[in-house]
Amino acid sequence: MPMKKFVCKALLFLLPFLLVLVATELFVRHLPNTYRYKEQWMHANGGHVQTLLLGNSHGYYDLVPSEIGDSVFNLSNVSQRTGQDLFLLKRYASLCPRLKTVVMVVDNSNLFDPPMEADEPGRATYYQLYMGYDRHSRLSRYEFELSSMISVKAKLTKHFKGEGMDCDSLGWGKNYTLERRDPEALNPLYVTLHQVRSWGDADRNARDVEEVAAWCQQHALRLVLLATPVCAEYNRRVSLPQRQYLQQLYQRIRLRYGASVLDYSADQRFVDEDFFDPDHLSDRGARKFSSLLHADLSELLR
Repeated sequence: MPMKKFVCKALLFLLPFLLVLVATELFVRHLPNTYRYKEQWMHANGGHVQTLLLGNSHGYYDLVPSEIGDSVFNLSNVSQRTGQDLFLLKRYASLCPRLKTVVMVVDNSNLFDPPMEADEPGRATYYQLYMGYDRHSRLSRYEFELSSMISVKAKLTKHFKGEGMDCDSLGWGKNYTLERRDPEALNPLYVTLHQVRSWGDADRNARDVEEVAAWCQQHALRLVLLATPVCAEYNRRVSLPQRQYLQQLYQRIRLRYGASVLDYSADQRFVDEDFFDPDHLSDRGARKFSSLLHADLSELLR
């Protein structure tokens, strides 16, 4: 009996904390986010889409669907891995009977990434909760936003600053404006690079890209692999082994699957004012790039 009383008292003591946790989890889940938005948008509007844009932040911030053409949607997200690109393509393609073209960012910024779960587990939760990602079991840590307090803090900070969701109606991340750019952003002293941590990660990502290419080939979709513009100093620092690995992958995808490659990484038409930081375009640069991409895609897909 004393043990039973102790358990009851302990539960009563813990109940308020549990209620606070549940309320916080529910509150955070109902805050606007690009993952839920893109899931809902695809279910509501996928029937009109002819071109899907996939990728990480280089796709999210650099690709403006309204400048690229009609019936274009941006399914990129910050830090999105090639594995998520593959999942999203397969998940939403059935909702897009008019789909003809898939444009996928594959460059130095994402080909050498470790798995999201190892690097940014909070983001893996977003795919699990809001986009139907089924890699993790039910009731795993990826079923709860509060499992990553760093992500929760960032999300709440953004909410209470009144910033809300930062993508436009077609999925483009529109908040990398020149007005918000750090004056030292392009200082060569501070240019950092996406370095290889493990060639095993590169091989895993390359397999994902090949699976995307094979899937597109099987479904008669045109695949375009894309390297986005980066500043000259960033491009200069990319190591020779990384360059070679990337070019070998491009060549393999071209020959085996008939995909196209558009590489703008060293494009000299882009000046400092086009960049928000060393490897992302500003809103101005994104519109400029997307307009150029529209012209090149039109020529390529004739």
